[in-house]
Amino acid sequence: MGEVSVKQWIIALILVGVIGFGAGNLVGTKRVAREKTLLGQNSSQELTVQDDVQKEDSSQQLLTVYVTGEVKTPDVYELPQDSIVKDAIQKAGGPGKDADLVAINLARKITDGEEIIVPKKGSTETSNVVGETSSANNGKININTADISALEKLPGIGEVKAGAIIQYRKTNGSFKTIHDITRVSGIGEKTFEKIESLITVG
Repeated sequence: MGEVSVKQWIIALILVGVIGFGAGNLVGTKRVAREKTLLGQNSSQELTVQDDVQKEDSSQQLLTVYVTGEVKTPDVYELPQDSIVKDAIQKAGGPGKDADLVAINLARKITDGEEIIVPKKGSTETSNVVGETSSANNGKININTADISALEKLPGIGEVKAGAIIQYRKTNGSFKTIHDITRVSGIGEKTFEKIESLITVG
């Protein structure tokens, strides 16, 4: 009788251990699942916050341009980064009936602070910028007013250097003499010799 009681006691202990082990695993599994859920929620919230910040930054990156000439509503407008001249003209209500769109590069990317002039058909003005006309400057390009498209017409001046010229003007003001263009990064004496007879400051 005593032997049977000992066996029963041992079996009971084993059963208790198995049940306890199973219950512990169940609790642990639920806890891990709950932690994963919480981590997933936190990650989603972080991604949402990051998306909102990116959208806000994107909305703040606007270019300001003055669109005038043969457009329906000449004025100063704000456009997103990577906008082109065509976008600016559409923002100004579209071209007027006498607009000479062939005379300008509609696909050119605009730059912050520039002035875009849509010329009239038959006009002698062939540039997007006031003051830089062939009749006014004897065919020379005014480096104080020319836009990227006009500056790129100069020998040795590509898109990068043209952008550097415009950035220099924004930072330092207008060029006093044509030789001052050599102060722009990437434009040395050799480049100046090529463009000296083709540029003006007024």
